[in-house]
Amino acid sequence: MTADLTTPVGIESKLRDLVTDLAGAQQALARVRDEEVRAKHAYEAVRRAALLSEECPKVARGTVTTAERDAWVDEQTKRECWLYELAEAKREAAQDHLRTVRDQAMIVMSLNNSVRTAYNVAGSGR
Repeated sequence: MTADLTTPVGIESKLRDLVTDLAGAQQALARVRDEEVRAKHAYEAVRRAALLSEECPKVARGTVTTAERDAWVDEQTKRECWLYELAEAKREAAQDHLRTVRDQAMIVMSLNNSVRTAYNVAGSGR
């Protein structure tokens, strides 16, 4: 059931819901930030291991270019790179969600001011 945002009671109820939603969004953001950091470290570790690997093509004049070596390293690390990019996207989505909930709270607080003013004027006989 949705709160009636034309009454102080409805607005108060919606604000309480939004406080809960904000706390949840903050916790979710913290969780996905941690996941992103873990994914970044895993990707960087695999990338370093690939670069130092015996199988890694050695750059030398007239044979292997740095671009060829980098392409080989990228191929070896593609899974971890994908997981890291996915973790970044999840973090960005969690940030967007937190901003959206915060914006909703600000809108409801604005409505609260309008509704309170309307109720005060209605009771004053103006």
